[in-house]
Amino acid sequence: MPLPEVTLIDQGGRTFDLNQTRGKVVVLSPIYTSCTDICPLTTAKMKLIQEQIKTAGLSDQVQLITFTVDPERDNPEVLKQYSKRFNIDSSNWTFLTGTPDQIQSLIKDLSLYVERIYDIDGTPVPATSLPHPAVGTPYDVNHTDCLFLIDRQGNVRALPPGSQTNVDDDMQLIQQIVHY
Repeated sequence: MPLPEVTLIDQGGRTFDLNQTRGKVVVLSPIYTSCTDICPLTTAKMKLIQEQIKTAGLSDQVQLITFTVDPERDNPEVLKQYSKRFNIDSSNWTFLTGTPDQIQSLIKDLSLYVERIYDIDGTPVPATSLPHPAVGTPYDVNHTDCLFLIDRQGNVRALPPGSQTNVDDDMQLIQQIVHY
């Protein structure tokens, strides 16, 4: 599966075309910043991967990218604050958002499951059952918990788990892809 061609916005408010990653190995992760369970764990795993990439001397060959599955709430400033909260080294790690249509297209192209779950008086209600919620209705986002390891040509080569990934196994795969 190829990495979709889409131009998004990074945490600094600059445009970021996924095509500009060609020539580098990419570790891609979906998250949303108001998540309180899976996404912070995934971000922590990505940070460990970044540290091992740096230790292995591969920082100039591997680009980490995290994109939001909740673009309505996760604007560039929110992503910037999220990356600061995790003390992210932005030299080879970019956080991305875009319009709802751009993000939905990326989600579809990556075959991800993403669904809003609204909180109606303490009862979780899927968006499919509540197509027109009142403005301001609180929600969480259920989504596929995975990483994408992408080769220099932009092809997905592996789909390790996100929050439960084994960083050492991921590093072996990343090094194989780097030397592929």
